[in-house]
Amino acid sequence: MPGRADWVTFNFMQKLLLISDWIDALNERLGRALSILVLVLILVQFALVIMSANFRVGSIKLQESLLYINALMFLGAAGYTLLHDSHVRVDIFYSHASDKGKARINFLGTILLLLPFLGFLWVIALPYALNSWVILEASFETSGLPFVYILKSFILVFALSLTAQGFSLAVRSWAVMKAGD
Repeated sequence: MPGRADWVTFNFMQKLLLISDWIDALNERLGRALSILVLVLILVQFALVIMSANFRVGSIKLQESLLYINALMFLGAAGYTLLHDSHVRVDIFYSHASDKGKARINFLGTILLLLPFLGFLWVIALPYALNSWVILEASFETSGLPFVYILKSFILVFALSLTAQGFSLAVRSWAVMKAGD
């Protein structure tokens, strides 16, 4: 029969796995919601081409909106991409590793590479975005979008979704590594 320390460790791990489930579900919904932006991006670009080619009319706001859409689409879906293991990976050992080996690689990569990078990103990006909000930074273009502060906030969305998903990946990897011990 397991001792109290084993039960506490098991209970703690179960709670961490529940948090991981919640993070995974949130990033899944966010990624699926943001996927509609691919169509929006195509439609806006198509409209710009038609306006320019046929009517000799341009719109700086529409052109800048492409940047906003693209930024939100890629930065917002970073956690979703990690959830589905779709990030670029140098696959020298990973593809031939056992499940525990893959979990070890994921755990160490998350703890030693991803989370320190994200810590640095938080330190740099938070004041960068907050300063932009303080002055309600707008486009340099006279007729551009007045929402540069929102655009810069997408960096924080990236950091948040990727930090949360990195935590989830580390927890799940740890659980796989410890399974059977």
